[in-house]
Amino acid sequence: MSATALIVFMSFTILSSAFAQEGCGNCFQLNTGTIIGIVVCDALITLIIASMAFWISTKIQKKKYQEKLKKLKTLPPTNDPTYEELHGQRVDIYNDLHAMRN
Repeated sequence: MSATALIVFMSFTILSSAFAQEGCGNCFQLNTGTIIGIVVCDALITLIIASMAFWISTKIQKKKYQEKLKKLKTLPPTNDPTYEELHGQRVDIYNDLHAMRN
C-alpha cells in the first residue's frame, strides 16, 4: 500500500469517527478542508521525492555512461582474429598457384 493511499485511508477513518461522535464534548474533530489539505500536501511531497529520485538516478546513469565512453576511447583497439592485417602485395602465393596450374 502506498504512502498516499495509507494517508487517505487514515484521513477518512479519522473523518468518519469525528462525524460519528458529534455528541462528544472533548473529541478531536477535523473538517473537510483539513483532510483535503493533508492529502494535497502528501501528494505534493510524494511528487517532489519521486522527481528528486528520478533526477539523481539520471545523473548517476549519465556519469556511468560518460565514464564508459571515456574508458572505451582510451583502450587500444583489440586485434580481431576474423580479419588479417594487410602486409603489402604477396606475389609468392599467386606464383605458387600459377605454377600448380602449369
